[in-house]
Amino acid sequence: MSNHTHSALTINKILVPTDFSEISIHALEYAALIAREANAEIILLHVFESYSQNTMLDMVIDFPDIVEKGIRDKIDEIKKGNAKLNGVTVHPRVVTGKIHNEIENITREEGVKLIVMGTYGVSGVTNIGKFFIGSNAYRTIQEAPCPIITLREKPWKDSIKDIVVPIDSTKESEEKLDIVISWAKFFGSTVHVLAVTAFFEEFYVDVKAVDRKVHEVEKRLSAEGINYTAHIARHQAPSFSVLEHARKVGGDLIIMVTGQEWQLTEMLLGSSARNIVTESTIPVLSINIRK
Repeated sequence: MSNHTHSALTINKILVPTDFSEISIHALEYAALIAREANAEIILLHVFESYSQNTMLDMVIDFPDIVEKGIRDKIDEIKKGNAKLNGVTVHPRVVTGKIHNEIENITREEGVKLIVMGTYGVSGVTNIGKFFIGSNAYRTIQEAPCPIITLREKPWKDSIKDIVVPIDSTKESEEKLDIVISWAKFFGSTVHVLAVTAFFEEFYVDVKAVDRKVHEVEKRLSAEGINYTAHIARHQAPSFSVLEHARKVGGDLIIMVTGQEWQLTEMLLGSSARNIVTESTIPVLSINIRK
């Protein structure tokens, strides 16, 4: 087990919503990667809507118990043939309700510090993909009670050694950079800073402010002893720049951190952030510091 006494990152419980689709299993494996490093437990959550509104039938058949037993058997089956889950404690949890409500309820109830989930789980009644993909996807992530890592496909590396961090020209709080630094220190990662400006943005934003922002971030990362690269991209579609840069530097994780002071969030970075979450082929960590 790794000892990360130098890091302020503390994760003791990770929630993984699942419908046992292929992508949700990849999310479980990715959560196990983090859990092993953080000495954390995983709560594997399966949410289903009531199979019947007939109260007499519900009295006769205890669906949650039946499904939970099936999930426990499924977990045992998965763990037996999956070395990536070795040494990680996985607790199954089965509840009835709406998935977005139950994710929030369980997260608060259990004191979960991180959620890891696939964005294209479409099998079964939970339909995770239907919940997270679409016009409300990024808004839902923003409203989550803790950070969320979303996976669109199987991660190409079993590591978090190259973290890509998009920044804009608005004022970044110390708290935002603190979060990135804590993840980078915990996993011994290199941070790849990418400042993005859109063509039309230059009409109302001092482009020199972007240079100053990058310089400030570089100074802080250097002072913290973190390896980093810094790049400024000028593109009509900021999300394209972020995803392209992530591929170029071999990124393992993109960290999107937002807060109330993001004046351009809905105009520029809001839509870009949604595109990044839904189109990225590498995991995306979405953190809202208002939560």
